[in-house]
Amino acid sequence: MSDLASALRTRWAAQMKRLGWADGQAAIDGIILAYSEPHRRYHGLSHLAYIFTALDRHEASLTEPARCWMAAWYHDIIYNPRAKDNEAQSADRAVAELPGLGADTALVDRIAGLIRATANHQSGGSDFDDALFLDIDFSILGAPDAIYDAYTRGIREEYSWAPGLLYRQGRRAFLKPAQAAARTFLTDLFEDRIGEQARANMRREFLALGGKLRC
Repeated sequence: MSDLASALRTRWAAQMKRLGWADGQAAIDGIILAYSEPHRRYHGLSHLAYIFTALDRHEASLTEPARCWMAAWYHDIIYNPRAKDNEAQSADRAVAELPGLGADTALVDRIAGLIRATANHQSGGSDFDDALFLDIDFSILGAPDAIYDAYTRGIREEYSWAPGLLYRQGRRAFLKPAQAAARTFLTDLFEDRIGEQARANMRREFLALGGKLRC
């Protein structure tokens, strides 16, 4: 077992104890297996660890940490770069597994809603907890240049099945409006800190992919 997987298992056990839920060994086994799939170059265990590090930093601001914890574990549990319904399938997996761990129906619904919201981060969620989670998941866009560039290489490797032209067209379709938007993040906390960096990163990638900016 890798050190990263071991650390995530330890985190899971601590969360289950804090919530008073079942230990969920079968669930965490499935989560680790899913995020360790060989085609994942960005959406893997390191992404999961990144999300939790950020959630730790902002936990005092959360009304319902359990919602964000479980959304983190399950939000990319299904990840097929050829599919368009990964978020819906991931939410369905959470709905199937969380009641057996100890989550009540209302919490499961909020977790599933947040996972589905990751299909379009900037449309937002239902409250500040949702918005903060979505910003954390999106915050790689505002990373320093070298980290952002490593992220884009990982995404390209995950889409290695796509011919170059098709990939560039698809990626530019996301980047063009995103880099020109007035803001990138839902919360002022993230927008004020890394919004400009995110748009600069996306603009740089857009141009590198052959995009043209209006004068």
